[in-house]
Amino acid sequence: MQAQVEPWPWPRRRWWTFLVLVFALQVALIFWLSEKTTSRPRPPAPPPTLHLAPAESSELLALTDPTLFALPHVESFSGLAWIQVPPRKFPSFQWTEAPRWLPLPTQELGAAFSRFIKTNAFSRLETMTESRPELIIPEPLTSSGASRRASRLELQDELAQRPLLTKIELPTWPFNDLLTNTVVQLLVDASGRPVSPTLLTSSGLREADQFALDKARAARFQPLQPLPVEPGLARSRPTAHLTWGKMVFEWHTVAIETNAPGEK
Repeated sequence: MQAQVEPWPWPRRRWWTFLVLVFALQVALIFWLSEKTTSRPRPPAPPPTLHLAPAESSELLALTDPTLFALPHVESFSGLAWIQVPPRKFPSFQWTEAPRWLPLPTQELGAAFSRFIKTNAFSRLETMTESRPELIIPEPLTSSGASRRASRLELQDELAQRPLLTKIELPTWPFNDLLTNTVVQLLVDASGRPVSPTLLTSSGLREADQFALDKARAARFQPLQPLPVEPGLARSRPTAHLTWGKMVFEWHTVAIETNAPGEK
């Protein structure tokens, strides 16, 4: 049998020598490849500076815009992706041409006056006629006109169907202004006697209103024809024989005469 030959191991001294050589080689490479110049300090970068922007600055207005980040904005981070529309230039309206004066037609000076003289004749002098007012005699007042200018009485509603037996004469009141109508509401029973007259509208004159109430109380109307008495009619319809209506007094007034300043 052949004996197997094993390699002889390196001694420890040989290993240490190999490690020292490798370390020295690395140090030599570091010194050989390193920079030989001296290092200089790097100049500092310029610090940020603050400038006060004027009030009309566009950048300041853009920063104070509340829609700068809330909505799409041309000044925001997406402004570079927007379509930049060039500003429109408008033409100037300054007129630079020299003034061109209109020529003066000297041959037509006085032509308008000449045409006026030719078209107007001054042969005769016209005098202005003096107009005098015409005297008009007023027509005499007739009886119908006098009745319109006097106070009158008008019956309305159901009272207009019942004849008035009492003759009521209405006076003309001395008053410097017009009076409105006095309206009295009246309830008349079957015998023709008024019941509870009530003043609805005042004329503005206390004496006229009181006169109207007194005449309404004293008025008598034509009695109703006797109706057949039905059993229970008085209890079921107590106002069956009553007549409702209004008495309208239309007043006529005359102005109160006052003495002239020179009279006593």
